[in-house]
Amino acid sequence: ICLVLSDPPISYSRTSNFGMQASFDAGCLLSLGALMRLAAAALNYEIYCILDGSPSNVPSITELSDHTGHYGTYRFSISLASVIFSDLCCYLVLSHATSHGPFASHFQGLLVASCFLDVLQALTTSFRYHYLPIQLAGFSMCLTLLGTLQLLWPISSCKGALRVAAVLFTILCVDLLAVAILHNHWAAPRSLPSWTSLEYLGLALYTAVLVVISYALPPALVKFDCPPHLVPLECGKSLLPQHQKRKIHK
Repeated sequence: ICLVLSDPPISYSRTSNFGMQASFDAGCLLSLGALMRLAAAALNYEIYCILDGSPSNVPSITELSDHTGHYGTYRFSISLASVIFSDLCCYLVLSHATSHGPFASHFQGLLVASCFLDVLQALTTSFRYHYLPIQLAGFSMCLTLLGTLQLLWPISSCKGALRVAAVLFTILCVDLLAVAILHNHWAAPRSLPSWTSLEYLGLALYTAVLVVISYALPPALVKFDCPPHLVPLECGKSLLPQHQKRKIHK
C-alpha cells in the first residue's frame, strides 16, 4: 500500500538538551501573523457594532481598539496581542529572509522602526493625536514592504508571487494615500467612500501582501528555542503543503 502525505507546517526533531524540538515553516508563520491580526480586527468589529455602535456607522480601526466602551479592555487586549504577535512574526521571518544584499543593514533598522511604531500606535489608541503615530507606522510599513520586495527579487525563485505582491502593494499605497487625504481633510472628493472604509481595505491589502510574500520566501524553518531563530533549508525543501510530498510504503 502506498500512502501520499503532505508535509505539515509543524515538525519535531530530537535534541540532546530538550528532547523534542518544534519547528514551523517560516512562510506559514508570516501568513499566520498577518491573518491573526485581520481576524482580531474582525472580532473587535463584531463586538463593537453589537454593543457600542451600528454597522451603518463604520467605526475606525482605532475606535475598535480603544479600551473605552463596552468590553473595551478586551477589545484593546485582543488588538494589542494580535499586533505584537504579527510584528514579532514579521521581524523574525523578514529579518532572516532579507539578511543578504547591499541594503540589508539599512533594512534591518527600518524593520525594527516599523515594528516599534506599529506597537506604539496600538498602545496609544486613546491619545488625542493618535493619527500621528498610526500614519507614521503606515508610512514605515510601506517602506518596509518595498524593501522586502527589492531584497527578495534577486534571491527568490517565485517571481510570479513577487509580481502579485508588487501589484497588491501598489494598490495598498494608493489606498493609504487616499485615507490620509480624507482623514486630514486635504481634499474632499465625493467619488471616494469614507476613509474608515478605505482603512479596512488597507488592512486587508496589507494581509494579502504578506501572505503572497510568504510564498516567495527562501525555504526556512523557525526553531522554537529560547530565543526562536530561523534555520535555512539548503536542500530547498519547504514545509508548505503544495511544495513537497513524501511517500510511505507499507
